[in-house]
Amino acid sequence: MAERNQLVLPNEGGGAGEPPLVRARVESVPGPRWMLSSDVADVLLRGARPPDNVMLLSECLERVGCDERVANGNVRMDVVIQRPEWFIPDADLREMILSLPECQTYALVYRVVPLLRRKGITDLKQWGGADENTDAKRAVKDGLADDGLWNTTRGLLDSAFNAVKDAEARKKERIERERVRNAVNAAAEVIPGAFESVFEAKWSHVLSGEAGMPLGMRVVGGLPENFWSYADVNHSPLPLEVDREVPRSGNLEIMVLSSEDGWPYTQFRNETRSVDNNAEVGRGGVFNAQRSEDVYIRREVVRVWYIVEEQTRAWYIERKLVKPKSFVVVGTPGIGKSFACGSFLLYQLLHYKNKLLDVVAYFIRDSAYVIHNARPGVPGRVVKYSDQRAAVLKINWMAYRKRGFVIVDISEKGEVPSRELPTKFWPAVVLTSPDVNHYDSWVKDRGGIMVIVNCDDERDLVAFVAWRVLRGLPDKTEDNAGLWLDAEKILKEQLEVLDKRIQTVGPLPRFVLDDDKTFKQRETQVIAMLNGINENNRANYKGILSCKMNWQNDDVTHKLVKIMRVRFKTNGEDTF
Repeated sequence: MAERNQLVLPNEGGGAGEPPLVRARVESVPGPRWMLSSDVADVLLRGARPPDNVMLLSECLERVGCDERVANGNVRMDVVIQRPEWFIPDADLREMILSLPECQTYALVYRVVPLLRRKGITDLKQWGGADENTDAKRAVKDGLADDGLWNTTRGLLDSAFNAVKDAEARKKERIERERVRNAVNAAAEVIPGAFESVFEAKWSHVLSGEAGMPLGMRVVGGLPENFWSYADVNHSPLPLEVDREVPRSGNLEIMVLSSEDGWPYTQFRNETRSVDNNAEVGRGGVFNAQRSEDVYIRREVVRVWYIVEEQTRAWYIERKLVKPKSFVVVGTPGIGKSFACGSFLLYQLLHYKNKLLDVVAYFIRDSAYVIHNARPGVPGRVVKYSDQRAAVLKINWMAYRKRGFVIVDISEKGEVPSRELPTKFWPAVVLTSPDVNHYDSWVKDRGGIMVIVNCDDERDLVAFVAWRVLRGLPDKTEDNAGLWLDAEKILKEQLEVLDKRIQTVGPLPRFVLDDDKTFKQRETQVIAMLNGINENNRANYKGILSCKMNWQNDDVTHKLVKIMRVRFKTNGEDTF
């Protein structure tokens, strides 16, 4: 028996005849030593040897104090145990004898085990769980016709089977933890300088109404003196006003946030580069590619932050919420909701309330960036995970211990955010196109707040072009008048191109501010989509444009339609 399962046998003092129920009071059912292949006899005897000698009925009578001589006194108890009522007619006497420890063992060895085997149950695997092999178990129970003996049998075998399954589960968990640990370590890459570049990103802004300056605009370093309030940025037009310029107060046009090493959206300069990179390289033409380190901040981007900040404060500081809020930030593809909103949110969250947050996790493409905020004596760092599953496991471990925030940028592939993200502990933002398939389940599961990002005003785009041309120029003097004349000429040329591009593809920064190749590709796509509208699908797009139908997840809609937040009577959430 030890040869079969390598079991540890009890010592001689334990007594092979001592029944399992007696020993169960002082020792638990062995867990890891049992296997699914363990014989039911081994389990019922708890690893002990079967009794070498079997008592006679007369010996049992003496043990219970009965000195009557009986006709069947020389019959062995392994025989008596099969039909005890035949050999011991008196019920009280029979109960006393069958309660002897030795007789309990005999019942298991010579009655239960053979019956189990006849019903096809020879090991723990065949015994199974509580809901398995029920017909055979019922037959064993009926065959024993002894509730006490059946309960003993079932209890021992169920406990052993559960111990095996628990041991297997623990082993699988250990293996999985080790696999995850190895995967996390293999997938993790600390990016030198990335945290400092983001945390110490440089501000600049464009002011209007500046006399003597091109377009009346001037580029100023640092943050503006008068930052937009929520009232300044919270404008939702009526449906018939969506193409009008947004009302403005003050002379602040746009802001720009520059990180020397880049951002998660564009990939950092010092990280291992992915072939799937949204940061294009300039290829010439009137515009070079938008620099991947410069984030152009407009009113709509700041509005998103105000909404997110209010709920983040309610969760972490004011403690008003039962659980943190999730947000779904929706905008037309190409308006900068990923680059601008994602990067600006990351910067703001790292600085929020004197570095209140310990961690910001940023999921984008097939990777994830876990940004650890700086702490006294501990520098901040950016860790990139090439496997998002590893990052999810990492932040779930941190969610119980640290204050954090999650940003999920859904790419064109449309992956739905992981259900395993710790949104019961950390607020989260999902950046997505209007395709409802990207976020519908997320909103239903978490009650996410919808935030619509409107397209750029042409005035915003003009201000950013002015920033790109005028930044870095010295103060205007007579000595450098020629330099400023050249800049004005370049600015005029670029604004003419900008106007034509907006007329062709719409006010989308990704296409109107980028290089010639990027714009030409978009122009070709738009023309192809226009040519693709026919009698069969014309009604659909008329319905979309008249706000009578939802956004359609197809190329025509993505290329030709923009969404705008409008003023309807709603429950307070944005609508479009």
